[in-house]
Amino acid sequence: MRLAICDDNELERNFLQSLLKKYFSGTSISCEFTLYDRGISLYYDVMEEIEYDIIFLDLFMRDSFGLSIAQKLRGIQYKGKIIFCTVSADYALESYDVYASGYILKPYSLKDIRRTLDRYLPEYQCNSYKINQKAQYVYIPYNDIMYVESSNNKCTIHRSDGREYNIYKKLTEVEEELKDPRFLRCHQSYLVNMNYISEANNSFLLQNGEEILIRAKSKKEIQQKFMDYKAQSACPSN
Repeated sequence: MRLAICDDNELERNFLQSLLKKYFSGTSISCEFTLYDRGISLYYDVMEEIEYDIIFLDLFMRDSFGLSIAQKLRGIQYKGKIIFCTVSADYALESYDVYASGYILKPYSLKDIRRTLDRYLPEYQCNSYKINQKAQYVYIPYNDIMYVESSNNKCTIHRSDGREYNIYKKLTEVEEELKDPRFLRCHQSYLVNMNYISEANNSFLLQNGEEILIRAKSKKEIQQKFMDYKAQSACPSN
């Protein structure tokens, strides 16, 4: 899980990181932290497609108002969680406009962090693929998996941010474990997330310019599955 902490107070920034490390040490989730002292720096990084699962955002900073930064982040389609850090919950109503996931009040306590994150983690784990990497578990959100590529008994999971993970499983096994309608087995060596497909011809063209092979013998059937999925995704739910 990738976490960002944005607070212009170095002591509070580091203290929050230490509490979050303590919290996650009691889970099976590994974390990477990036610390920011300016809201605009965070905004520019996200605009450059650096992805975070959760952003902890101080509401009152010298260079910016946290709520304004959150609005900018949503404006560039940041879909992760935003949790405000503040001395007061006065702006609770306004936080709904940016789909904030809650507040952590200062001074920070492990109890408050646990209360906030315990609500979120089951959802995160449910919508993620759990793999073992270097004796620790990594959860990859389904939304972040562009495609899975197979070679012999090894599969490579390609994430939307460019990161790759190797696991020693057959692609059929990965396909069974994912079991989500967005993933399409289009070739003996490829399982693709249809949300990342921009064009479908003799192969699938992904949004990042990569091409994914389509099994020639089943081309029409595979293309139809993709078209059906896109049509269903475009229909508003009742």
